[in-house]
Amino acid sequence: MQFKNYILASFLLLLSQSLIAQVGTLSGQVSESNGKEALIGANVYILGTTVGTATNGNGAYKLRKLKVGEYEIIVSYSGYKRFKQIVQIKEGKNNLDFHLLKSESELGEVVITGTGTPHHLKSTPVQTELINRRAIQEISGRTLDETLAGVSPSFDFNPGSMGAFMTLNGLSNKYILVLVDGKRLYGDIGGNIDLNRISPESIDRIEIVKGASSSLYGSEAMAGVINIITKKSKNKINVENNTRVGEYNDWQQRNSIDLNLGRFSTTSTFAHKESNGWQLSDYGLKKNKKTKQIDTVLTDAKAVNKFSDYEFKQEVKFAATSKLSLRALVSKYDKDVEYPLSVKKYGYKHDNLGYSFGAKYLLAKKSYLSLDYNSDRYKYYYNYNQDNISKSKSKELLNKKGEEVLQKEQERNDLNLKAVLDVNKYNKLTFGSEYVNEKYESDRLVNGTNVEAYTVSAFAQDEIKIVKDFIIYAGLRYTKHEQFGHSFSPKISALYKLKDINFRGAYAKGFKAPDLKELYYSYEKRHTLYLGNVNLKPQKNDYYSLSAEYIVKGMTLSISTYINDLTDMIAYREIETTPEDAANKVKTTKEHYNIGKARTQGVDIMFNVHLGAGFTVGGGYSYVDAKNEVEDIRLNGVAQNYATARLAWRHNWNSYSLNATLSGRIQDDKFYNDTHPNAQGYDLWKLTTTHHFADLGAFSLEATAGVDNIFDYVDKSPYGSHYGTLNPGRTVFIGCNIRFAR
Repeated sequence: MQFKNYILASFLLLLSQSLIAQVGTLSGQVSESNGKEALIGANVYILGTTVGTATNGNGAYKLRKLKVGEYEIIVSYSGYKRFKQIVQIKEGKNNLDFHLLKSESELGEVVITGTGTPHHLKSTPVQTELINRRAIQEISGRTLDETLAGVSPSFDFNPGSMGAFMTLNGLSNKYILVLVDGKRLYGDIGGNIDLNRISPESIDRIEIVKGASSSLYGSEAMAGVINIITKKSKNKINVENNTRVGEYNDWQQRNSIDLNLGRFSTTSTFAHKESNGWQLSDYGLKKNKKTKQIDTVLTDAKAVNKFSDYEFKQEVKFAATSKLSLRALVSKYDKDVEYPLSVKKYGYKHDNLGYSFGAKYLLAKKSYLSLDYNSDRYKYYYNYNQDNISKSKSKELLNKKGEEVLQKEQERNDLNLKAVLDVNKYNKLTFGSEYVNEKYESDRLVNGTNVEAYTVSAFAQDEIKIVKDFIIYAGLRYTKHEQFGHSFSPKISALYKLKDINFRGAYAKGFKAPDLKELYYSYEKRHTLYLGNVNLKPQKNDYYSLSAEYIVKGMTLSISTYINDLTDMIAYREIETTPEDAANKVKTTKEHYNIGKARTQGVDIMFNVHLGAGFTVGGGYSYVDAKNEVEDIRLNGVAQNYATARLAWRHNWNSYSLNATLSGRIQDDKFYNDTHPNAQGYDLWKLTTTHHFADLGAFSLEATAGVDNIFDYVDKSPYGSHYGTLNPGRTVFIGCNIRFAR
């Protein structure tokens, strides 16, 4: 009996050793197609899994403990064509080198925002503009708005004390949906999404879809969608530090740790930014109480105020089975904005807490079900920098120095269920539903101190390949809003390829429900009372576009035209001031209302040419005709002509590589329908250099240095004027990236 047990134990031991031995490693090198230049940091991973890595300083990679069998290996690197290959892993060591072809444009890269499903940029049926990691690095913007404006002429930013108010093809930020990894960026101050929350160093790429996209994304996506895709590493361990310093105590730092441990992966990020701010002029505008005229007076007010912020983000992913994957994310953001003591008794404090959960179940290779829940709570405070004493005879202490007073709290919760069915190679179907609940709390609300509203919607879309070179995208969303009833938002877009030219055409209908602030919020500023209006109607638009891309080796050229017709646009109108408000020194009362019609139309041109010898030239031009059709005047804060230009040179030596970029932004005056002059046009030029040094094993070092605003342009209009740019003049900056990857 003991002998039999010994034989059985020996058999099981041999079997277990045999099973353990049925694994292999895959290793090799990733280089350019000529095999001479190793590609550092290229991603090598197995499709449909979390198994992957990035190449080291020699361009080498290694995937360990792979079960014997067949895998689809994906190799990608910014600026090169994505490569995939079926590989048979045998027991023991397997060696395979990959040689990537340079992408003469960004068109070989994969985008997802236009349809919610992955497409190569050149073959997506919905026109998408891509800003890849190389372009972000070449611009090296201090903020996200500098990055967007430096690359794409379609964007502009109207600077103010509340932040840089974004416009896209003439429409303001309230019509632009901003996503981070597909998740809506929520919370605003003065109607402005704080783009400063996003560090340029955290961005892998930016996908931009212009025009109405309500069929896929619902309310707000009337002017377009910006999806910011953040960096993710496939290394087993990836530790990275980005630091940038500049004048005016401009300090930015981002630290991240990525761990990929089999089925479990995690990304931890901590970021901090601060600046002392700056003045453009020692003078400001102030209304003279006696003469009723605007006088120019000395002031301490800054065009950009002192601030500091912190962000922590933790994301966890778990592959529960070969088909089911789970994820969770929590983020915390805090920002303090300080005003000079002589200007204002308080500054601003922003506090945002967000978290989300998601699950994805693979039905087949490219078909899946997903369920996502997202929650955001955004708070806005007054933070008093001195005692606030009543101006009445009693001299009552209203607020103590250091006291934080909550002004408003916004909360948004949404649940999204989606199914993507890859029916066959000619047809892909997507459908789903969404539930959204929003809450708003403030003692400044017209009716009570808190309000809320919910939205329920269902959507469906179909991507149909009629023939090899003709693809149609059709989508429709049905929305039921608690207060405004029903809405249908269709979209149809088509792509036709004719040799080296891609033609696209699109029609879409969008909508934006009035937000809770427009409905209920009231506040008084400088003796003017601003009121919400519960009788507002949703804003709607009809968007039409045509575009063409000419693609040949070494050059891309695109031109697109568009018309965006808006109805029931929401703005302020002046109404009669009540005797009660007049007794409280209110001189003017304004109320939200639907003004009727507006239209933006124009042309966008983008080009990129590889000149050889490491030189690349690119840029773009945007013409915008934006008009309030009720009053037959231009829309406020919009110029007519915008342009960008870029000349880059890249060269590699044995242990060092250099990229030098000269970039420029040019635009004309921006119109404002008030007593102040229009914002001045300007042109700003910037030189950026990036230096990559030979890696030391698992460590890599990259440095950045540059000169912003080379020709030292400063808009010295008095504080309170309309500004085209808040750039403080010629400044220098330096930065470094230290990375450990294994």
